[in-house]
Amino acid sequence: MKKVLRIILLTINLLLVAVFLLSTMAGQIAPSKMAYVSILSYGYVMFLVTNILFIIIWLALSRWEFLISTAAIVLRYSFIPLFFQVGGCPDAENNENTLRVMTYNVHSFEGLDSDTAMKADSGARMFLQLVDEEQPDVLCLQEFFQPRKVKLADSLAARGYKYHYGVHGSNIRSQNILFSRCWMVKGHDIDRRSKFYVDLVKGDNRVRVCCVHLDSYQLTEDDMEGIEKLTHAKPDSSTHQLVAKFKETTLQHEREWIEELQPLIQKTRVPIIVAGDFNDTPASYIYQQITDTLVDPYVEQGRGFGTTYHGYYPAFRIDYVLHSPEFKTLSYKRVKTNISDHYPVVVTLQFPERNETTEGETEKK
Repeated sequence: MKKVLRIILLTINLLLVAVFLLSTMAGQIAPSKMAYVSILSYGYVMFLVTNILFIIIWLALSRWEFLISTAAIVLRYSFIPLFFQVGGCPDAENNENTLRVMTYNVHSFEGLDSDTAMKADSGARMFLQLVDEEQPDVLCLQEFFQPRKVKLADSLAARGYKYHYGVHGSNIRSQNILFSRCWMVKGHDIDRRSKFYVDLVKGDNRVRVCCVHLDSYQLTEDDMEGIEKLTHAKPDSSTHQLVAKFKETTLQHEREWIEELQPLIQKTRVPIIVAGDFNDTPASYIYQQITDTLVDPYVEQGRGFGTTYHGYYPAFRIDYVLHSPEFKTLSYKRVKTNISDHYPVVVTLQFPERNETTEGETEKK
């Protein structure tokens, strides 16, 4: 009987090791080639934990099989720092040679969900307090809608954020919008829904900031039931619908990377920052592709678990501020607040010693 039990445990262990390794390959395999590998990337943390549990089980049984999961984790150890960091710096001085950037999916300032008790006006007032505490130079905001009573654009302008740009130009009711204390040279839409970039000048330094909100999964209550049933290994039609939705969204993210973000990053001749809600984890294809070129400040100066989404769906790190290697990351902070179902990320970057503005002169007003 013990032998049969060991064979069953070993079979399950080997399957979990295979799934775990596949979940780390999404960055190298485009969703258009193997979409289901990309979907597995969302389960990386769960697969990691289950393999750690198998190591404990085998050690408790005094069996050599603990080496199987141990070898798999060691082989793909480089993924762990993308989800958990020790040390790091949560704050740094902001001066003429630095730029402090906040990205935040504010979820219309309605808390975890529009059905909760928080009103948008209350959330907006809390947001202004957050801005006062963190003092960022640049705000990249997603799912932004002005409440009726709190005139956020006016309140931010009074705090020095005199420049703004959204996916519909300077429309302050844009779902994706940037507010800046730094002089704005120009703004340009990448698409008319969720992506744009602006050129900013602080002191003698010029930087391009790309504000993004990648395609959302638009998960429903039925999808949540699918996740629940999938967790309990009881898939049905709702699970199949959920998988199909994840597949289509990962394919859309690949298109957004290849057709929009990659060309922008490659052609930009000044230091660039890409900030926003990616709706994808660090194990995903788009994250792995974009960090081949740009730097993730969380890896440089993060601390603890990097989860930025804390709503009713599984918790993930999906909000990022990524930057050109010319910048130096001085600090990274994830601020815990209930203003939204996301946490804001605040990053302080040091400008490169020499910043060539080869894309045109930056004459100040």
